[in-house]
Amino acid sequence: MSKYLILAGAPEGLDALLIAKAVRKSGGLHLHIARDELRLSAMLEALRFFDPALSVLSFPAWDCLPYDRVSPKPEVVAERMATLSALTGARAGPTVVVTTVSGALQRVPPRKAVAGANLRVVKGATLKLDELLLFLAHNGFARSGAVVEPGDFAV
Repeated sequence: MSKYLILAGAPEGLDALLIAKAVRKSGGLHLHIARDELRLSAMLEALRFFDPALSVLSFPAWDCLPYDRVSPKPEVVAERMATLSALTGARAGPTVVVTTVSGALQRVPPRKAVAGANLRVVKGATLKLDELLLFLAHNGFARSGAVVEPGDFAV
């Protein structure tokens, strides 16, 4: 059974403290929907301040409108995918995902697709270059002569 915490009239900052305490007490996965990107950033900062051990994930909205001729910034896409990837694995403790209404309404890839798009690299282990290049190309990275922005890779 789902439980909801409706918090109204609390000053900014105090709301984050109350949310951190409630999440710590109940455990599990929680979703906080902020009213806008500015409030999302403030909530992330406040939650991490009040409970540094709490797992806090950001799920920002795209920085462009649907059907625009412009794609979202690679940093936004990377942050959304990192959060989705973290949600497919086992969580060590209570987790809060902070997003906005727009961020929550935007479509996401199927869980199975996200779970299969991970590559574990261990320091000191051998990694085959062909497998790495195939993984990067399959997951939307662009090969270039020099890495200039997130999403590029160079050999």
